[in-house]
Amino acid sequence: MKSDAGQPLQVVMLPWLEPDHILPFIHLSNSLDANGVKVTFLCPPCLVSNIRTNLHANIPIANYTLPPDVADFPAGGTEMTKMNSAAGLRLIEAVDASRQQIEAALLLLSPQVVVFDFIYHWLPSSADSFGIKSVYFSVGTANSAASSMFLARYLPSTNLGLAMLRRVPSGFLAAISGLKGYEVHNAMNYLKRDRNARLSIYERVLTTMDRSSAIALNSSSEIEGTYINFFLAQCRKPVLLAGSLMGKPTADELETRWEKWLSRHPKGSVVFCSFGNEACLSEDQITELIAGFEMTGLSFLAILSFPPGTGKTREAIVGERAGGRGLVHDGVVQQQQQRLMLRHSSVGVHVGHGESGLMMEAVASGCQVVLLPVKGDQFFNARLMADGLNAGVAVKRRSKDGRFSKEAVSEAVRMVVSDGTLAARKVRANNAKVRQLLLNQSIQDCYIRRFVADLQELVASPRSGDDENGYLPSTHEVL
Repeated sequence: MKSDAGQPLQVVMLPWLEPDHILPFIHLSNSLDANGVKVTFLCPPCLVSNIRTNLHANIPIANYTLPPDVADFPAGGTEMTKMNSAAGLRLIEAVDASRQQIEAALLLLSPQVVVFDFIYHWLPSSADSFGIKSVYFSVGTANSAASSMFLARYLPSTNLGLAMLRRVPSGFLAAISGLKGYEVHNAMNYLKRDRNARLSIYERVLTTMDRSSAIALNSSSEIEGTYINFFLAQCRKPVLLAGSLMGKPTADELETRWEKWLSRHPKGSVVFCSFGNEACLSEDQITELIAGFEMTGLSFLAILSFPPGTGKTREAIVGERAGGRGLVHDGVVQQQQQRLMLRHSSVGVHVGHGESGLMMEAVASGCQVVLLPVKGDQFFNARLMADGLNAGVAVKRRSKDGRFSKEAVSEAVRMVVSDGTLAARKVRANNAKVRQLLLNQSIQDCYIRRFVADLQELVASPRSGDDENGYLPSTHEVL
């Protein structure tokens, strides 16, 4: 794809450092590269080897260096990518401290567009001063983005509105929003300004949405049309749809230990449970989860992260269980390995936390999905899959605190594997429809071609400060 000057459109990709954020940026980079866009990926040196595994070989990776106090990232563990953990906040501060390096990289690379994540809330103003268009890439579902946009549009102002929101009892917010009490309580954590932070996580999102040149959604109208249309109606700037970005199969192989265990079981018979590498259940809830799997009578493989101080519980749970029918693993398993497990022929059900990428990957791999969201936008993602699309089942939980029982886990799993009720058959049928859409390459190719064309239009448009009327809502036709 050529720019007006006859040169390829040049784009820099700048993701947040969490694996679940990096992977959609990689998928988008590869798709743009395949459509003639010159892409450069920007990240710390410590992540290059992991990123290179999935990134097209011809896409260069530029670097910025993190300060010495986070030199143990990513070896410092998954805590460093938990945004509300002390280590996660330290990493955010470290990335902010790298601002001058990132700005210098942009000046050196001189792209027409930088596609970035919300953590870099300061980037739009820098990019604008360099004559570069900034596109905020929302890696979650459109449902989640629409919820953020709604608050951004209808609160009196960012500072005043969020200050008011922090003082509203979570029970009242739950009543007027339709969210459960525990979901609202979790969301309120993202409104807090921890340590010396100038902005909360949510304020970063709103600032990014407000100041970026455009917003890109990792979604398609075929799957999230209602939410996308709402987002478009509220947004006063261009909105680009990337479609449902799915990674291509890689040459990577499943580790022998996992391949050997999974291959012992018949096709579609295993319940695979994973919560990424940064979501963690409490000690007693892990006990209920595993007991629920055992109640189903099905084979299961659970990849979990046990919280600190759970030595005795860990020893009692980790390892083979139920006469070899179950296996529980504690610790980090590479993201690519978890996706290879999803694609294994013996896996028929995925129980997860509702991270959008892993959730859609599970459906695309032919798995039924059971949802146990833990934090943030995962609650919106789970509602999309279980309620909006009716293509999965959420584990029933207590409204006050979100606790669940082993019976609730067993019931949810048994429902998605059963054809005995009309409700179960509808879920399985809808799951199959979503899978067909996710795997329809012709639809995805159309989205990427339109995405590139939208980037070209954005580059040719006036700078934000030169347009007195602001950006009007963009329009997208359903393919």
